[in-house]
Amino acid sequence: MENKLISRGSFRRRQLVGMTVALTLPMLTGCMPTPDIDSSNRGSGTDTEATSVENAYIVPRFKGTSCAIQVGDSAQLSFTATNNRSTESEKLTGITTPAAETVRIAPTSTLEIPPRSKIAAGQPVENLDDVNAPDRPFTVTLENINDRVQPGTSVEMTFQFDKFGELNLNVPIEACPTQQR
Repeated sequence: MENKLISRGSFRRRQLVGMTVALTLPMLTGCMPTPDIDSSNRGSGTDTEATSVENAYIVPRFKGTSCAIQVGDSAQLSFTATNNRSTESEKLTGITTPAAETVRIAPTSTLEIPPRSKIAAGQPVENLDDVNAPDRPFTVTLENINDRVQPGTSVEMTFQFDKFGELNLNVPIEACPTQQR
């Protein structure tokens, strides 16, 4: 009979501890800092007051009927750069990354972005606010890429602007895009 009393008391202590933990845990998790859930995907969160880069991603090249990224090969960079200044032009003077030997901007290596307008690499852009703003797409090619360029991951890139300076960004590599015709 004495054993039953000990086990009954032990059972009640376990119940009390369990209830205490169950009631305390939600209060403790409410005090934890909220995680930063901004995505680095495609340049999210790079908005600045004067200059921004958005929708940035690296596109693997199609070879035959499949897409592939191979060390030493090239890949296209797609993005939109915005000049939010009301009176001054901005210039994209270069792009660098440790993931490629060279980043080539064509047709010219320095691109001017008029006030309150955008330029786009590898994607169409239409500036409806200013009829004189450039609507021309241009290409950016990562040449001689290295093993850091893996589908589904990101690589560090630095965009150099004349007025803003350097804008650092993690740029994702597309897993396998649809073939463009």
